[in-house]
Amino acid sequence: MSYTDWGFRSAPFQTSPLPPSEQGARLLVGRDAALRSLMGKIETSGKMPTIEGLNGVGKTSVVNVASYKLFNRHVTTGEGALFIPCRKVFQLDPNRDLQEFILAVLMEVAQTLIQAAEPIMVHGHWLQTKELDRWLNKPQLVSFQGGAWVVQAGIQQETNTGTGFEKSGLKKAVIAWLEQIFPDPEAGGVVCTIDNLELLQSSETARTKLEQLRDELFNIPGLRWVLCGSLGIIFGVVSSPRLDGYLHKPIEISEIGGEHVGDLLQSRILGYARHGETPYLPLTTRSFENLYQVLHGNLRSVLNQADEYCQWMFDRIAPTTDVDKEETFDMWLSNQAAEVFEAARAQLRPKPLEVFQTACEKVLFSPGDFADFGFSSVQAIRPHIRDLESVNLLVSTQDEGDKRRKTIQVTGQGWLVKHHLDQKKQSF
Repeated sequence: MSYTDWGFRSAPFQTSPLPPSEQGARLLVGRDAALRSLMGKIETSGKMPTIEGLNGVGKTSVVNVASYKLFNRHVTTGEGALFIPCRKVFQLDPNRDLQEFILAVLMEVAQTLIQAAEPIMVHGHWLQTKELDRWLNKPQLVSFQGGAWVVQAGIQQETNTGTGFEKSGLKKAVIAWLEQIFPDPEAGGVVCTIDNLELLQSSETARTKLEQLRDELFNIPGLRWVLCGSLGIIFGVVSSPRLDGYLHKPIEISEIGGEHVGDLLQSRILGYARHGETPYLPLTTRSFENLYQVLHGNLRSVLNQADEYCQWMFDRIAPTTDVDKEETFDMWLSNQAAEVFEAARAQLRPKPLEVFQTACEKVLFSPGDFADFGFSSVQAIRPHIRDLESVNLLVSTQDEGDKRRKTIQVTGQGWLVKHHLDQKKQSF
């Protein structure tokens, strides 16, 4: 059995961020306020919008859909400035050369403009300039291979190995196209996103990287940047004196309201169903809502666990009534939670598990909350937090500037362990 046997085009519980497309817009549920806020900030030139929220809550999806809505509004109605979602979301690597990163960004911007050229020109005659025509009709950059830009002209290929073209030439060309398409800030821009800033390990590292990009990348006309990160990282970046006046205060993305969870499931069913078919799922709305509650709104984990359950069910006789579906799912979820707990307990001493149970009560905490856990210092609690991180029950973002900032959270796997512990309590 597979999802196609159940009437779906593909897996409805995909965990990747929603794309900047009509499909992505249909699948995004319960984010109207965040979308309005972000769209307004993207439209307002001068500062970069920032997004902050727990891991897995859906921050990147909000950015993608917001930029698509701005683009779609312009090309369908002619209203508002032209904003084009960049075809790729970027991440900063602490070990990657910044000039290499900048070149990669400019290449993706160029390819984004090529892909968007046809629908844009249909709806906006002012984009049909000689400069853009020359770009579209002459050899086009398609990839970076072996230290050189590869160009495509009809069916022939040429490789320009000049380092001046690779660096200075490409940058000048892309900036020229951006200035042609977006002659002033009110004309719009290509919306680019730097995601997962927490991967830089600390707010200090993120701050340093972004400060270095401020003058060379963020000031390029025609680019609109959105920065995303888990709780704690963005506030640390915003506090940078060199970025003062460049960044909006973070829009916080939290879990969607309980009234929207059922709609979220229905949007997935409708969005991935084969045309003209009524698909089957062994998962009821009630079970999905329960899973969302158990995992504390970690949408990535919710979708992953829903998919794991369906994969498990492919090899079994699928239940037909809602009662049978819910009983089967509850049994499966209990077994999953027990397995995760036993795997974690095998690697942990008793004390970290005590710390974990207190962490679940707090949901979010900081190293500075050590007294609430019965410790006398940050140094005393740190080893236990590291132990819990090593088995993926906690995840933290460092903020050297403020150890009181709540930057430690329970993971989706951690909430499964909490579910198991709660069930054990109820059985006594």
